[in-house]
Amino acid sequence: MKKLLAGTVGAFMALSLAACGGNSTPGSTSTPDGGGGGGEGGRVALVAKANSAEYWMKVKEGAEAAGAEYGVSVTFNGPDTESEGDKQLNQLQSAIIDKPLGIGFAPQDGAQDGAPRLMEEADAAGIPVVIFDTPLAGSDIPIATVASDNVGMGAQAAEKLAELVGSTGKVAIIAHGEVGTAAARRDGFRDWITANAPGMEVVDVQNGESDPAKSRDKAQGILQAHPDLVGFFGTDDDSTIAIADEVAAKNLDTSVVGVDSSPDVLTLLEQGKIHGVVVQNPFGMGFQTVQLLVEASKGTMPAESNVVSESVWVTPENLNDEEVQQVIN
Repeated sequence: MKKLLAGTVGAFMALSLAACGGNSTPGSTSTPDGGGGGGEGGRVALVAKANSAEYWMKVKEGAEAAGAEYGVSVTFNGPDTESEGDKQLNQLQSAIIDKPLGIGFAPQDGAQDGAPRLMEEADAAGIPVVIFDTPLAGSDIPIATVASDNVGMGAQAAEKLAELVGSTGKVAIIAHGEVGTAAARRDGFRDWITANAPGMEVVDVQNGESDPAKSRDKAQGILQAHPDLVGFFGTDDDSTIAIADEVAAKNLDTSVVGVDSSPDVLTLLEQGKIHGVVVQNPFGMGFQTVQLLVEASKGTMPAESNVVSESVWVTPENLNDEEVQQVIN
């Protein structure tokens, strides 16, 4: 996972520069004139977990680049936050009613139970669906899932943290949910520690709900209970930022690692307050999702049902490396 798939990111980023010059407001519908692709070959609809966070904007850029490449328009929608499952299901329902060439869907935790029924509706309407970012439980209708190896990312963060702390001491986790990617990263981290670092102990796991204030409250509570904590892991950017801020506020010598990038994460990396993050390739994820849907609309189904979107380990030391810059910018 330290290496990106050969050539893919460079190609995607070149397309981004050519195709993603237009801007649209977060959560709005992209049009051919607004950076959403050519539109001559139909339309693809993406419903993301949220509509404005940096990560999802990168997914949108990749999707629109693929739209330009394949001659389709791309609409991109999502709730304001990642904890509005009912709203996201309504957006998915609207996408199905609009009958696009295909639908990409990144299910929130709160949408997992209701989404399988809507998958059946999409299937009945002849609309191919690709799941992206987070696997959907309870339905085998989607033609593919484009997602990072979330268990592997958690394990990689654990391995890197073990190197930082000498494989000894107490560590803790703040997750951004209890199922889906949060659970996969949490469990990947914890399982790697159990199997490979007997001198390390995971003393607490809390759910920050992908909310900055709640995540910082959880971090504060953990650090008060365990002032001798040597390492701290956050399963998304909000939890990692909250951890780093609280560790810095208490002036503790606690190594902080996490998953996902954002401008605030990069600033904290530059300041040495975060020691490393596993960064996904959201641009590539968006590109691949649209690519698969366009091909499916022409009768070509994916060769594999699980498509891995690769990731890279980012530290203060390699932050300016070309491979890293291609993913984070």
